[in-house]
Amino acid sequence: MTEQMSLFKGEMMEEQLRNYFLNLGYYVVRGVKFRYENFDITDIDLYLYNRSASISRQRINVDIKNKKTPQAFERILWANGLMKLLNFDSCIVATTDRRESVHSFGQKHNTIVLNGNFLKKLQNIKSVIKLIDERIPEETLLNELSKFRDNNQIGNKTWRDIYENCKSQLLTQLDFSGINALLPIINYFAESILTDVKKREIASRMLYLTSSQFLIMIDFIIKDIAFLEQKDREKKLSDGFKYGNLGKDGINKIVNIAIQISGNKSTSSSVLKLLDNLQIRIFKEFFANTENGKNLFNWGKQFESIGYAKHFVNPMELEPPLKAIIAILLDYFEIDRKEFFGIFK
Repeated sequence: MTEQMSLFKGEMMEEQLRNYFLNLGYYVVRGVKFRYENFDITDIDLYLYNRSASISRQRINVDIKNKKTPQAFERILWANGLMKLLNFDSCIVATTDRRESVHSFGQKHNTIVLNGNFLKKLQNIKSVIKLIDERIPEETLLNELSKFRDNNQIGNKTWRDIYENCKSQLLTQLDFSGINALLPIINYFAESILTDVKKREIASRMLYLTSSQFLIMIDFIIKDIAFLEQKDREKKLSDGFKYGNLGKDGINKIVNIAIQISGNKSTSSSVLKLLDNLQIRIFKEFFANTENGKNLFNWGKQFESIGYAKHFVNPMELEPPLKAIIAILLDYFEIDRKEFFGIFK
């Protein structure tokens, strides 16, 4: 990675708060664009995700304003409205404003307020300072990603644009549509590791970060099938990976409409045969396993941490569970495990 960039005070505050919430055990993503039909509507400073129980998850949007005139009342209304729009569980406003009226207004409108007194103390919390020293800030990563483009393999986008879009999916696509959109991206970065030695480190970081998001998406899905029998969980996952959010019945309806339009009955069998040929068996067996399901959240956090670590960790150096997940993804993409890990020996 290139030399770390200097941060403005607002950027530094976002990094400090990100690290604060990481220390509290949250999965944290910074600078997430809320998009609708290719329009950037607004940015969420921090997105927090937590596995609060086996059948429940917590999602929180955090708004951060480190300014002399932070307009705290307006930010509380904005954060609260965005929380409801995204169907999140809570929202937080971090503001330099110290007025008690701001705190009480936040309480009245279901918004947690971290005021100027808290933000001042934040700068001296040892665990936060430690992570600042150990992690690459968002600006440094995005600057590095801006240097590369996919050359029409997945839309002729810069790697930064690809990553920004992946982050946005966490807001509204914690489902099979999000997973099926993310998998080709993970595949692209895995292939980049193999084919371009100059991009190998940054591509590895992107493999870790997109794999992290993949695990969080599955973790969110798993909560709704946690108490099903093993075979039923496997079927739910298998159908999701094959047919997406529509399910098998939904795909059949679309196929039948296509038959009526085209008059070609072979369309149905060819489409369903293609879906059945997908390499999903190892996915459904691994992620339907109860013990693996319990660890998805923690594995997602570990991949995120390694993706942003100042000291680069190559795939051969990963802990066994994380290495196993990369191996499973490689199998899905039909990439040879030995060849992939062998380049780092």
